[in-house]
Amino acid sequence: MSVDFYKALEISGIGLAGVFIFMAIFYLVSTLIDKMFPPEEEQ
Repeated sequence: MSVDFYKALEISGIGLAGVFIFMAIFYLVSTLIDKMFPPEEEQ
């Protein structure tokens, strides 16, 4: 396989890892906000 193919795989892997890291951080932040400000119960 060519060097360009391996470089493209490396760039794609970095991009995918970045997306999953962002999704994990977004999930953790939204969970933390939900715990800090729980929804008020209706009477």
